[in-house]
Amino acid sequence: MWHCADQHSGSTPLVEFLYPDGKVPQADATPELKIPLTVGLSFLPSRGGSERLDATQKEQILANIKAHFRARPYVRDIQIISEGYLNPHGGFDSLQQLARLQQLDVVALVSYDQVARQSENNRSLAYLTIVGAFLIRGSENETSTLLDLAVLDPNSRSLILRAAGTSHTSGSSTAARQSADVQHQSAQGLDAAAQELNSNLDRELTTFAERVKAGDAPVRVVQRSGGTGALDVASVLTLLGATFLTLVTRQRRPGTAACGNRGR
Repeated sequence: MWHCADQHSGSTPLVEFLYPDGKVPQADATPELKIPLTVGLSFLPSRGGSERLDATQKEQILANIKAHFRARPYVRDIQIISEGYLNPHGGFDSLQQLARLQQLDVVALVSYDQVARQSENNRSLAYLTIVGAFLIRGSENETSTLLDLAVLDPNSRSLILRAAGTSHTSGSSTAARQSADVQHQSAQGLDAAAQELNSNLDRELTTFAERVKAGDAPVRVVQRSGGTGALDVASVLTLLGATFLTLVTRQRRPGTAACGNRGR
C-alpha cells in the first residue's frame, strides 16, 4: 500500500490485520508445532486505496520466499494462498479458518507498506527555447519501503518468527518528470526491500532451527511419527539437515548436471 507522507498510518498493515480492534493481547499458550510443517504463504488482503503492487510483483515475491522455506528440512510443504481467502478485518479468526480449510500448521503473511514524500527544492532547471529561457522548479522525492513477513500459529495466536526488509530511496526531478521518477523509485525500493527480506528470512529460519535443537525455542515441537520434545526433534532436524547439505554439495560438484530448473 502506497501512502503520501501526510496520510501514513501509525501502525503496520500486519498489526492492523491481526488486531483490528487495536488491542494486542498477552501471549497465549505455548505454540505446539508438528514437524515437518505445512506452511501457508500469502500476502495480506488489500486494505483499499491505491494498490501499488500488481499480481506479477506479488507472485514473484511469494515465489522467492517459498524457495527459502522449501530449502528447510523441517518444512514438508508450502502452499501459496490467494489473499482472497482472508478477510481484510478477520485477524486471527480468519487465519484459523484458513488453516482448517487448507490443513496448514502455520501461516506466513507478507505485508507491504510504502511512503512517498515530495517537497519542492530551491534549485531550478533552465531550459532554452526558441522564445527564450524559462524556469522549471525541481522537486525532491523520497520513498521508504517496508516488506514484513510474520510466521504465525493460528491455534495459539502466536508469532513464531518474523523477518523484514526495508529500503529508502531519494532523488530530484522536475514537475514534468515527477510521476515517472516516483514510480521508478517505488520499483527500486521494492526490489531492495525484497532482497533484504529474503536475506533476513534465511537468518531467522536458521536461528529457529538452532533454537529448536538447543531446546530454548518459544515453541513445543512434536514429531509427526509420535515422538515429543526438543531432543527428539533435534535429532530429526540434524539428520535431515545433513542429508540436505550432502545433496547440495553433490549438485555443486564439477561435472554434475545442473538441476536448478527442476520443478518442485
